[in-house]
Amino acid sequence: MIELKALLQKDDPFLRPSRLGSHNFPGIWTAMMPRELFGLRIPEERRATCMNCPKAAYEGYRRDFRCCTYHPRVANFLLGLAAETPNGEAVLDKLLDRGMLIPEGMHYAPLQWVDYLDDLQKDAFGRSEKVLCPNLDQATGYCNIHAFRNSVCSTFFCYKDHGEAGDSFWDQVQVLGSQVEMALGQWALAQAGFDLDRYFKAFDKLAKNIHKTSAPSGWQDEARELLWGSWLGREKELMRACAAAVVRERDNLWEIANSQPIRESVPFDKAMVKAVPKRLEDQIDPEDLEEGGGETVRPSVIWQDVLKAYGKLWDLPEGSFMLNGKVRIHPNPQATPHDQYYQDKPFIIFYHTRKASKSVEWKLAISAEQKAVLDLFTDESRELDATLLMEPAVKALESGKGFLAEMLRRKVLVA
Repeated sequence: MIELKALLQKDDPFLRPSRLGSHNFPGIWTAMMPRELFGLRIPEERRATCMNCPKAAYEGYRRDFRCCTYHPRVANFLLGLAAETPNGEAVLDKLLDRGMLIPEGMHYAPLQWVDYLDDLQKDAFGRSEKVLCPNLDQATGYCNIHAFRNSVCSTFFCYKDHGEAGDSFWDQVQVLGSQVEMALGQWALAQAGFDLDRYFKAFDKLAKNIHKTSAPSGWQDEARELLWGSWLGREKELMRACAAAVVRERDNLWEIANSQPIRESVPFDKAMVKAVPKRLEDQIDPEDLEEGGGETVRPSVIWQDVLKAYGKLWDLPEGSFMLNGKVRIHPNPQATPHDQYYQDKPFIIFYHTRKASKSVEWKLAISAEQKAVLDLFTDESRELDATLLMEPAVKALESGKGFLAEMLRRKVLVA
């Protein structure tokens, strides 16, 4: 699309990853998310190493699949931006071929969702090809749209440095990003001249015969004709038109997302849930069972929830703490490829399921300097006060206070 190419800047930041802490996120996050997000101190999430997958090392995931046995919803404007990269055209072609492209972007069809629930019931996540993401390059293990992936994929870390507090923080960031993506995606469709009223009426119509809307291979032709309308056959053009609308208003995206109500087809959502076989009903996320059609929560409100969750990441509580009896710290044996990946970390924390158990719940490689801090808690409990923070071992770390907060959240240190 000529307009999109003309709108994009040379070496446009929307076409490359942005950095948030030590992580890569979609470049467009710098414009569509609150600017204050990039000033937060983001957890490093050292154990969530995709190309050295701990789930593959210890829990039987396939090393070439990892957590990509999932069909993400990817907004139209993100796919339109991806189309301007070397792999982008092939990505859109594959999504069309798989029957997974609708005007709002990449979206699983009802029976593909049932396949995902079936994988969950069989504990096949991380192992099954049935709902393997089409954006995964199986030859390299990399995502073909990594710089344009959605908020669910962007914020997913299989292990969190800060435990439940980390879960809460990333969950809120994910909800925020998803809300912004949906709002901008629907706004962009309207800007491109797409008839949203007709589109959601089409979903309402499809709800009456949900079983004929899709197959495991994706949306059926009749459903695609209803959803795309006059844009059928010009799907890639619409993705680029949505990207152009977003690029054109790059300085106003946060404000647009906060003023755009998110629409949905309540009849279709209900029909999808009712179509799930009884044997899989217990795999449905409780949120998918909630009645839709209510008032949209503004991203600015969700942002306040993000900040509340963030506040719990780094605070040090009052009281005395010592090394958990479930914890053992040993030299890194470098006996497995996973341990060898951390060859610059001479020690490993082994967190056992019980104090006297040999069964290990999780492992974390640490530096000699970090071990020196934990040694302060080995023989006696310590107050988390100024005296502790001024200990030479704590001050030797780039952020001793942050490391202590992480060890508390991971229950390495306990009261």
